[in-house]
Amino acid sequence: MKSLFFLPIRLFVVLFILYPSTVFSQVDDYTDFNKIRNEGLNNSHIHELAIQLTDIIGPRLSGSKGFNNSIRWAEETLNEMGVDAKAEAWGEFGNGWQMEKFYIAMKEPYYQPLIAVPQAWSGSTEGFVQAEVVLVVATTKKDLEEYTGQLSGKIIITPHDEELEVSYKPLARRFTDEELEGYDSAPEYRADSDPYMQERKYSTSSGIEYLSYSDFKDFCKAEGALALIEKSGSFGTVRSGGDRHGRHLDELGMPIIDMTHEHYARMVRLIDRDIEVQLELDVRNKLVKDDTQGYNVIAEIEGSDRKLKDEIVMLGAHIDSWHPGTGGNDNGSGVVVMMEVMRILKESGVKLNRTVRLALWGNEEQGLHGSRNWASKNLYNWDTNEKCPEFDKISAYYNFDYGTGRIRGIFLHDNFALKPIFDKFFKPVEDLGVFVTSMRNPGSSDHVVFNRLGIPGFAFIQDRIDYGRGYHTNMDTYERIQQGDLKQAAVVVSSLVYQTANYSEKLPRKDVFLEN
Repeated sequence: MKSLFFLPIRLFVVLFILYPSTVFSQVDDYTDFNKIRNEGLNNSHIHELAIQLTDIIGPRLSGSKGFNNSIRWAEETLNEMGVDAKAEAWGEFGNGWQMEKFYIAMKEPYYQPLIAVPQAWSGSTEGFVQAEVVLVVATTKKDLEEYTGQLSGKIIITPHDEELEVSYKPLARRFTDEELEGYDSAPEYRADSDPYMQERKYSTSSGIEYLSYSDFKDFCKAEGALALIEKSGSFGTVRSGGDRHGRHLDELGMPIIDMTHEHYARMVRLIDRDIEVQLELDVRNKLVKDDTQGYNVIAEIEGSDRKLKDEIVMLGAHIDSWHPGTGGNDNGSGVVVMMEVMRILKESGVKLNRTVRLALWGNEEQGLHGSRNWASKNLYNWDTNEKCPEFDKISAYYNFDYGTGRIRGIFLHDNFALKPIFDKFFKPVEDLGVFVTSMRNPGSSDHVVFNRLGIPGFAFIQDRIDYGRGYHTNMDTYERIQQGDLKQAAVVVSSLVYQTANYSEKLPRKDVFLEN
């Protein structure tokens, strides 16, 4: 190979002009990545954001006071960061629900507090009551008729003889390199199954007229039962959700209470041995009707390139939670990471050619209402089968809803054109353990709204720390948040958003069938 000094002078001048622009652009790029990393790792706001959202605001059930407080807090906090943010009503959500007081304990055959949580959009007792627990054994409607006239003023439970197995698996673990390398051949990303978190089924597909859960509840209510208790959770953890359509209720029915396995199964064993069980109970719940609108928070950093700033890179997380805990992982972790990303991009001063938009979605837990309704107004109207003005402007959407756990890669949803792009995007964060591109489609969250339209919507492959185990439970609190993991995640997402905003073109879309 000839030395540079032996090249013709004219060619040397051309190389001198072109070579620095290429090298220096790479240096500038890595300078920006260093700015992002320094801001995210050495000046993180994750800790305080998480405390504000979980400990101070608390549970954020859709339509509740806590949810509305979280919307105002997010809007104010983002604006204080220098990011333009505003709360937007997406439409009519319906009635919220608020738990005002809950107490439950076993009174007979001896006193002991019980670990339980009322289901959302279930009703109240008439103040403090003490009542007998009745075990209803019925698998068909005919079986249930035998209890006619016997349930008035009683607390109802059903049989349960499932042994609580000891788990020899760690409660949390990191992916090994071998597991990650074979991730495309692994099953679809799901939480590890927990048989003690599954609801019991009252119906089957056989020809016998088995009892549906809905029929069972209706019978108990019609007979004047005081409350219904369900087993849900184990080791002191109670998983509790509620009626996803409860927002349409005009009045609440009887209390339905979820109880941890150990306390529930003990009552069953006592009653099986003809030992009377009585509980003390005080449940006060109410519908919240003062503001029936659903809300998202939308925030933007405007792009700096005159030709590209009308194009948009989106990121988001849902801000609502269920009510048993304070929504630490589901989805406080996602909210604080994505808010931190906006702060990092703003504070680091990196150049963003395209506009970066954050969406904190409301009402995800009841059926992706916040993101679906936003998309129908801004991207594609499914009622009229017409594209909306921003349909062709979105380059990508990044979603965070899998809780604490370092990002190890990304799901590409069978969009093979994205793989070489993300192989390059991962280079600046490869040392943080991020390198996997999987074609698989993960579980449902707000990103599926974008994928349905062909717009690249991404969820992340993360270490399985608490995903699934702590979601929708009384233990989903600040303690579920691993700050080191979320700092890493904020740096990774910031780096990906930065590169997407400055990429030469919008990310390639999949062909999907749209009516027009």
